[in-house]
Amino acid sequence: MKKSIPTIIAVAAALALTGCSTLDTNRYTYQLDEERMKQAPALTRTAAHTGHVVWVNPPQKQVKAEQK
Repeated sequence: MKKSIPTIIAVAAALALTGCSTLDTNRYTYQLDEERMKQAPALTRTAAHTGHVVWVNPPQKQVKAEQK
């Protein structure tokens, strides 16, 4: 009985990993959020303390991917 427990755990883990690999992960894609990027220059004009905006991580929005 004690020798079969690691085998059972290994088989269960292998089945779980193969089940996760068959999931469709391409339901959504990310695109640049142009609306939020257009707001940044307006902020530099209205606030005296805001300088030049440089995007390190530009804002992105989640969009449904097209079905194949």
